[in-house]
Amino acid sequence: MRRQRPDAYPCTERPGKRILFVENIRLRLLEGNAYKMNVRDMIKENNRLREKMTPGNRSFFEDMILALRASRVDAVRTEELLLEAADKLLREQAKGRTAQQIFGSDPEEYFREAIERAPARPERGKARHYAMISWTALILLFGMQGIAGLITIWSQGTAGPFGRISLFTMIAVGLGSIAGIELLMKWLSSLSEDDVPRIGGFNLKALGVYIGAVVAVVFAGLYFRQLFPVFTLSPWHCLLIFACGLIGLKFIFFRK
Repeated sequence: MRRQRPDAYPCTERPGKRILFVENIRLRLLEGNAYKMNVRDMIKENNRLREKMTPGNRSFFEDMILALRASRVDAVRTEELLLEAADKLLREQAKGRTAQQIFGSDPEEYFREAIERAPARPERGKARHYAMISWTALILLFGMQGIAGLITIWSQGTAGPFGRISLFTMIAVGLGSIAGIELLMKWLSSLSEDDVPRIGGFNLKALGVYIGAVVAVVFAGLYFRQLFPVFTLSPWHCLLIFACGLIGLKFIFFRK
């Protein structure tokens, strides 16, 4: 008997019975590539389900999202697990239960088994990823220094501070870019596709950590700048390094 497409029977044609979205996902995966749902579709459905949650349950579920998306579980399996959890939460929420009663006090505990069973990310792949971040940050540094140097020469007749670069600056940019991108990705993974980043309440602790980090970097730069060598580079040399860096980025990190 020929199997009907999962979309052939909309919910309105089955009175008294709601087709769970998670079941549709499984059916589409069985149907093959023609009906296979991608990660983007699942994220959109996740957003829709979250709108039906109470504020307390939604806050807890968003912590679950952050924990799972930051883990080593692959993207497709991550969204499948999140959809299953969201559907379960909504069904139990209709019975008056809270997210803590359903999943426990730790948002990550519900996915603990899936996270532990997921294969570890290859160290070589992670090192390549970090190397690409640092490489990109450094070539952008040289590009901006070259452009700024040319503008300074045009306006003042000399490159001034843009005619030299410290080894400490290059190290700080290379390592700092990795830390910055990792923090940014963790923050973005906690947001849904329809979430609009907005300024939250005043967080004194976060502000203190941020100011402390900035002050530490500034003082470290003043101290280590005297210990590390400074290289003299004309703006044209910086732009040449920038161009070579772009070519290297393509052939080293984006080759097929």
